[in-house]
Amino acid sequence: MIMLRTVLLGACVLLVAAHSNLIRPKPRNAIDSLLPAWKNGTSPYVWQPGGKPPCGCTNGTSVCESAQTCLWFSVGCSIGCDTCDGGTQGASNPSNKDRCPGVNPDKKKATINDPRHRTINVDAPAGSAADWSRFNPWRAPGSAPVYDPCGRASGGPHATSGHGEFTNTTYAHMGMMGSKLPKYPSGTVWKAGSVVETLWSLRANHGGGYQYRLCPLNSELTEACMQQTPVPFAGNSKLQLGDGTMLTLNSTFVTEGTLPEGGTWQMNPLPGWSEYHSDGHWGCCKRWFDPPCDDHTDPKERLGQGKCSGEWNTEFTTYDYLRIPKHLDAGEYVLGFRYDCEASAQVWQSCADVTIV
Repeated sequence: MIMLRTVLLGACVLLVAAHSNLIRPKPRNAIDSLLPAWKNGTSPYVWQPGGKPPCGCTNGTSVCESAQTCLWFSVGCSIGCDTCDGGTQGASNPSNKDRCPGVNPDKKKATINDPRHRTINVDAPAGSAADWSRFNPWRAPGSAPVYDPCGRASGGPHATSGHGEFTNTTYAHMGMMGSKLPKYPSGTVWKAGSVVETLWSLRANHGGGYQYRLCPLNSELTEACMQQTPVPFAGNSKLQLGDGTMLTLNSTFVTEGTLPEGGTWQMNPLPGWSEYHSDGHWGCCKRWFDPPCDDHTDPKERLGQGKCSGEWNTEFTTYDYLRIPKHLDAGEYVLGFRYDCEASAQVWQSCADVTIV
């Protein structure tokens, strides 16, 4: 317990490159798992801390074949800007950095200002100098540009700092656009109008929230296509801990100030891991999670960031419940998972092939 708490507190001062994994349906981004070096949740190299695979996660309580799913994202992406910068100005944004100073400032106004919907630095007055996350994607969900609706290998044209390095394989290479990945049948068949279950995990927690969207397979796979069909949530999500314990969450859904307009996003259910202080250092943040994860026992007896902190953990799996729109025609679709960060200028993305009947 003491050793694990020390590791978590040490990780608290770092702002790393990513990442999240869509687990079920299995995404195209996990196609490297077909290769021997990445099969059965293995990896040709390990990632610190913990010496685990770079995108290690659990599919419930068993290891999932995530391969390099968590390394498909877009970095250097701020609300109101036309393009991402690939991290050339830094992946994180603790200094109120305006990545497109020539753009009309009205386009860059945060729409998520209610502290109940902010996941980090929540006590800072919105728009103030202390509100350092105000340009980051979650502050106006769906508004930040992305390279590709299915992410880009390593987040941009070059390796992203903070363990964002993508390993080239026969299927993909650093800088590749995720929409160029081949179709990867997941075996998932959903009925229009039904409630379905999806799974994802968090590798490093940057706050924010996420949305699911659908684009017909025979359409051009673009962000605009994805935004045409956001998939609504059907109710509260669940969180499975590493020991198999399943918790029903009191999910926070956000519909105002989002794109597409009226589209529902869900706030990240795991407590944040860092706060940026005015004296220039990072520290563990206040938690917004419900008991039993955010317990109030003696601090010496609990993990430095709460029992369910998402930072560097691979043993928490989020189960979401979606309602597939009734109006959809039967056919093949691409499910997009878009996660807009609040603690960094990043959007994490995955795409999975599904069939709707």
